[in-house]
Amino acid sequence: MVTPKLQFSGYLFDGKRAKKQPVRIELTPCHITLTFSGRSAESWPYSEIRWAAETTPFHIEHQLNTPEGERLETLVVENPNFYENCQRIAPNDFSRTTIKNSFNWKIISAGALILLLFFYAVFKIVPYYFVDQLADKIPLEWEETIGDAVLSTFPVEKNPDPRVMSLLTDTLRLLKQSKVEETPYNLKVFILPTEQINALALPGGNIIIFEGLLKIADSPEEIAGLLAHEVQHIFLKHSTRGILRNLASGMLLALVRGDANTVMEGVVGIAGQLNTLGFSRKMETEADIKGIELMLEAKINPKGMLSIFKKLLKEELKLEENKKNSSISKNAKEVFSYLSTHPSAKIRIKELEKKIKNNSEELWIPLYPNSNWNEIKPQG
Repeated sequence: MVTPKLQFSGYLFDGKRAKKQPVRIELTPCHITLTFSGRSAESWPYSEIRWAAETTPFHIEHQLNTPEGERLETLVVENPNFYENCQRIAPNDFSRTTIKNSFNWKIISAGALILLLFFYAVFKIVPYYFVDQLADKIPLEWEETIGDAVLSTFPVEKNPDPRVMSLLTDTLRLLKQSKVEETPYNLKVFILPTEQINALALPGGNIIIFEGLLKIADSPEEIAGLLAHEVQHIFLKHSTRGILRNLASGMLLALVRGDANTVMEGVVGIAGQLNTLGFSRKMETEADIKGIELMLEAKINPKGMLSIFKKLLKEELKLEENKKNSSISKNAKEVFSYLSTHPSAKIRIKELEKKIKNNSEELWIPLYPNSNWNEIKPQG
């Protein structure tokens, strides 16, 4: 009896190279034989193959064990009669092995997809709970690494005015020393030479003050108010929480794949957008109240924070007026970026006035009485 043979043409992807290899295919009752140009033929028993697609073009997968390890080969056949002929020439082996394997593969794939979507949904719907738990456990060294990486993306002033830097660093030191609970953060301040009215608190202790914000401040107490607010963002890990919340879903998928580099790149990328992400209303209010408390502990007049916020309110009103003018430039909008990433100054002023109402002014000590801030601050 002559064994029936059916021949087809197709392509093989060998799992080592992206290039497809032309191949002649011969169907027999026991196996599929592949004939190549310039190399020996291969035989794939039906029991060892899996159909990844049962519609044209057909994809047949075969696991190959080599001394270098396992490798998945994929055969692609475009002839629409190929699947039907496999069933016809090997009805017993084909129905018992390949169809069963194909069915199981679909079930496993569907189950895996459903499981992945479930975990994705969980992290998408309730990321805040997990993020807040995680943020409190992140080591200080990790925060510092992220903060330094983000800082390196900003063209901060390399040679700032030593008088301005002395006032900023001394004020930071006073605020840190006045904190009731000891903090491990090494606070540093940097100046960004731009007209934007903004400030950023980075994870780990770095603070970036935009030059435009320094220019509208008229006293060391106002500077202290700004710094006390930003310092509390660091102490309360607001920046770290904000980064993790924006990364929650993408980080889950990267961790499932075991891709730690993607996670870190995502962290730094999101952190670099802190000037546009902003904080939640709750975070800002918390930083305001805690900032006032820190100023009171340092015996610094907390009205400095009120005063600078009133100036921000004035700028906010200007921005609202300019919004009515369709000709407002992109640069003009960027000048007020501090206001766009912080809640309304008007609301915050009212809350701060309530906080400092019952505190005696007799306890407040003037900051740097021998220095004239308006003479040393950036001009222009």
